[in-house]
Amino acid sequence: MARRIIFPRRGEVALVDFEPGSPAPGEVRVATRYSLMSIGTETTILHARYASDSHFARMFSFPQIKTGVQAVGRVEAVGEDVDEFQPGDRVFMRQAHGSHQVLPAAACSRVPAAMDSRQACWAGLAKTAFRAAWAAPFVRGGHVLIIGAGPVGQMALRWAHAARCATIAVADLADFRLGHARRGGATRTFTGPVTDHRDAIGALFEGGGPPVTVDTTGNAEVFRQALSVTARYGKVVLLGDTGYPGRQCLTSDLMTKGLTVQATHDSHDRDGWTQRRIDRLFFDCVRRGRFELRGLITRVFAPDDCAQAYALAESDRGTALGLLFDWSGD
Repeated sequence: MARRIIFPRRGEVALVDFEPGSPAPGEVRVATRYSLMSIGTETTILHARYASDSHFARMFSFPQIKTGVQAVGRVEAVGEDVDEFQPGDRVFMRQAHGSHQVLPAAACSRVPAAMDSRQACWAGLAKTAFRAAWAAPFVRGGHVLIIGAGPVGQMALRWAHAARCATIAVADLADFRLGHARRGGATRTFTGPVTDHRDAIGALFEGGGPPVTVDTTGNAEVFRQALSVTARYGKVVLLGDTGYPGRQCLTSDLMTKGLTVQATHDSHDRDGWTQRRIDRLFFDCVRRGRFELRGLITRVFAPDDCAQAYALAESDRGTALGLLFDWSGD
């Protein structure tokens, strides 16, 4: 029997049996090996930390069956009309935490033979962060400040490194996260709120602040801070997905400095940048050494320990980066 992680009620985590079924035409059945937690989004959903008129409230309710968004596994069976995959192929998929998945073949990406399966799981959050790389955009010789060095922030700064940005400044409250940021390509890091480092940030960006600031936190106060430190005529990219959008308020910096605010979301497939296209680019960047992922998996859990995993994600944000479920025993 297959198993999956669900949120039966607010604040509760459970591992339950289910029957995934057989693949229909155009579908594949995949046995999951690893699935990676999207810490911010999943804990927001688990604890219902969102306003009643937010898109979270429209998309999620309890019992919540869909609890994750990225996994790697091997194809077990294929439906009719599927010719690009066969049993045994290793694939990445944007699917929930579960031992087995049945999904359209078109929603899978082939994982290169040399790619580590654990590292391949980062393709999901890498796609989310790529939206900021597109919106900024990150360019060779460019300059960017990234606020938040959590899982999405780690992926965002690595896209900036892959694009060969000249200045990649990263701010976070946790030194542990900033250590991983430096290993991933950050050229300068700041511990604490960016407003505590206003002079140093201004000096780093030739006195005017960053021309591009990426807020990966979804925190209303951080949004105000991002507006305050960004350079005149600069751009603030909102990548963090808040559950309380009504709390993210504009400040006078928007008008006085002529700022642009660009919101971007994982679902924004623009200019042909689909999941598969971004996956291919991500895998290639990893192969060429432009996307350093070593050490980002900080804990591996058996599915039976799922409640412990989510408790850790909630209690120790400073050191919980890559929380992985290992489904090899299922």
